Amino acid sequence: MPQDAAGRLLLTVTAVVLFALGLPLLFAADVVAAWLGVPSAGGEVLAQLAAGGLLGLGVINWWGRGNPIGGIYGRPVGLGNLLCFLSAGASLGRAMVAGELPGVMWGVVLALTGLTLAFAWRLFLWRPSGGPRQIPGL
Repeated sequence: MPQDAAGRLLLTVTAVVLFALGLPLLFAADVVAAWLGVPSAGGEVLAQLAAGGLLGLGVINWWGRGNPIGGIYGRPVGLGNLLCFLSAGASLGRAMVAGELPGVMWGVVLALTGLTLAFAWRLFLWRPSGGPRQIPGL
């Protein structure tokens, strides 16, 4: 079953966002760690570990663009994205409220929150046209 344009666009945008967040963490971990205030070898390692997760999920999104997000096979991809963006947005948002990160990170927090809401809508509220009206998971 081919996916609609909105689902394909959502996975494409999230893949690009994940690549944009992951590549600097992987290749410039020392610069990013210093910018975040943890200029140490441990900070660099944590940045590179986070980069691995972000880039891995980005590749999954890029390759899964043709599959329906809300279908039985696309549900794990959608749920993985939902949990990734929810935890990242909540963690960064808490750090921003505490004043521990630069103010420019609010843009990242808002983007992550928007992607969280998009995947939540897609997984739990969106209904494909032409199919039976059944609540997902029941």
